[in-house]
Amino acid sequence: MMTSELSDSLVQTWVTGWARTHGYEVRHEGAVHSALMGSDSGEWEYVVFDPEETELRKVAAAVAKSPERLLTVIAEPDADIMGTQEVNGLELISDEEKLMVVNMETQDVEDPITPETYTTSREDFEGWTLFTVHQGENVAARGRMAVVDDYSILDRIYTSPDYRRQGLGTFVTRALLAIAHEHDVSEGLLVANAEGQELYEYLGWTHLGDVHVFGAPGATDRRRPSHSQIDEEISQ
Repeated sequence: MMTSELSDSLVQTWVTGWARTHGYEVRHEGAVHSALMGSDSGEWEYVVFDPEETELRKVAAAVAKSPERLLTVIAEPDADIMGTQEVNGLELISDEEKLMVVNMETQDVEDPITPETYTTSREDFEGWTLFTVHQGENVAARGRMAVVDDYSILDRIYTSPDYRRQGLGTFVTRALLAIAHEHDVSEGLLVANAEGQELYEYLGWTHLGDVHVFGAPGATDRRRPSHSQIDEEISQ
């Protein structure tokens, strides 16, 4: 089935949902979509789609002013981002992530069966839902889903190290999509790291765009490895 093509409006939708599940403040100024990653900090992440060189250099200059800032460029698969490992003095931090999409008509409406020995909980917040898998008092896996217009944005799907390779990532993904079906949504969006891409392809997701993350020189050591796979509360 056909899904949306990559566009600035689609990237804006993803940024809105992704930021919502993190509690980030969001601003959309023309083709620049930014998220403030801490109310008392200057940790801005600027997200742009396939920018013109002049626009890219303008945003890069703002990012270069602080090691707390990031520039994320989302582009067509295998697009040449200025053919370089750096943009205006910024260093490439990550280019392994992919923006992926799925047609919701292909996904189950029914809740998946909870695996034996596990329990689940669901918390609904304003515009997004947290779904958690427990074993006893331990958090085994977790994921978040926001609804923006007619899109569901999945984020922070994470399995604790002791519970990996038991199908919990698949279970959480399917559970979040079943929750999404409570809303009038047509497509799902998420950003997957290299580890998660195979799982999502198996579940019917397709690769829509490449995600390139840049930061000021020296910022590499403090950057999270992924937009979507980390849940700070259970991955310490």
